[in-house]
Amino acid sequence: MFSRDIPHEVLNYRLDVGAISYVPQEPQLQATEIRKDELTLVVPPKHLLAKKREVDIEDLVKEDFIAHSVESPFRRRVIELFARHRTNLNMPIEMPTIDSIKRFVQMGMGVAIVPRMCVQWEIEHGWMKEVKIRQMNMPRHVYLVSRRGARLPHAAAEFMRILREPQPSLCRVLGQFPVSRFTR
Repeated sequence: MFSRDIPHEVLNYRLDVGAISYVPQEPQLQATEIRKDELTLVVPPKHLLAKKREVDIEDLVKEDFIAHSVESPFRRRVIELFARHRTNLNMPIEMPTIDSIKRFVQMGMGVAIVPRMCVQWEIEHGWMKEVKIRQMNMPRHVYLVSRRGARLPHAAAEFMRILREPQPSLCRVLGQFPVSRFTR
């Protein structure tokens, strides 16, 4: 589901909770920050850039980026960052999900800028390498949204408890809970 649709789905009782990277404007919703995150560059382990800890944005001019096909404020910010530095951002492949982007990077089809929490596990296991871009500082905050004053069903309350535990990967946690468990 698109992030922009989640507040509406929560308001209309189709979702009990939703995870998004912005605070919704609807006064009937409450947003609780559950994670601080950032965008990061990931490359395949055998990529030339994998040997570096940090690069300048200009070093990425010839790279093929696997991009997220969904329009978002963070996608726009990355595009604007490259434009400000007069660096070509070559995005020949656009994918609809972070999981598909990760698979393409792992197969050596290109590099990607993605939320760090979604690739932390792959980085820790050596399936991808993280490379810092000196000019990129894009913090993200992840919020859990729910209806203000609503009592959450057991499954949704358990989901929130898991998210409060130290350092779980939100992307991995979300993969463990089918959406149907949180819908009515």
